Amino acid sequence: MYIYRAQGICPAEIHFQLTDNKLSHVRFVGGGCVGNARLISRLLEGQDADAVLPLMKGIQCRNNTSCPDQLSRAVALVKEGRLAEADPITVYEAPAADQEAAVFAGVAGNIQALEKMLQLPVPAVYSLGDLTRPGEENDAIVELARKKKLAGVKGPVDQTIPCAQARNQDYLIQAPYFLRFQIGPRKALGFHGGFIQELPGFSDFSPYSLELLMVSNLSDYLRNESVYPALETMAEQFSVDVVLFAQTGLWKHVRLGGVDFVSVGAVVEDDAFKYARLKWEQDELQITFETIKP
Repeated sequence: MYIYRAQGICPAEIHFQLTDNKLSHVRFVGGGCVGNARLISRLLEGQDADAVLPLMKGIQCRNNTSCPDQLSRAVALVKEGRLAEADPITVYEAPAADQEAAVFAGVAGNIQALEKMLQLPVPAVYSLGDLTRPGEENDAIVELARKKKLAGVKGPVDQTIPCAQARNQDYLIQAPYFLRFQIGPRKALGFHGGFIQELPGFSDFSPYSLELLMVSNLSDYLRNESVYPALETMAEQFSVDVVLFAQTGLWKHVRLGGVDFVSVGAVVEDDAFKYARLKWEQDELQITFETIKP
């Protein structure tokens, strides 16, 4: 699928597929006339791009452009090699709910830290990414995570770090960007941070994009407390009850609008190891930051 950020029209994005020069699954997302958009999509389904491009190009509706005109520009960018096909923004879904879990982040190649997290006496352990460290030999840390089947997401460092062994490299490449799990009846979402927005496959209208955008762009990862009232209002539209992230390396927990926002810092802190503990106890979700000695 290709995702094009439209300009000058009501829809914010245009999604489409182009296979063997045939257009399919055209969608205008985020506004505009639904009826007209569906008509365009149906008329273009399976059509040869070279045949329909001249029919769409130059049509004006507002701001000297239109939905068909913007689609023609998007297809032209694909044919010029300037718009890449978007890889899916993958999500890990935990297979079952737990009563307790530990969440950590920022291992940065520290084998001892990862071993300590994997040994925690809890039914589920999750990582919010950046297992690896630039300029280091990262195969050992990745192999440990892979062999222990650690569930977690990739961070921006993990996104760029090579491993010498192909199976470890594949583990990093295939790691998801979002993590979904459940503690008692409470649904939780985990991700590292806003770098996900820079990926070609990111859409403002994909699942969990609202949570990501509100945390990263609106609240600056909870650092802008002046927007807490707005964040509380937007939290009513969230699909989860808990949002965990690790962008800033700071430890912070705020409850707004019935949603728990948890900033998870780096696992190594002051010669000790630290993690977020989530536990369903006495009909309530308890969230604490726990420290253990090496």
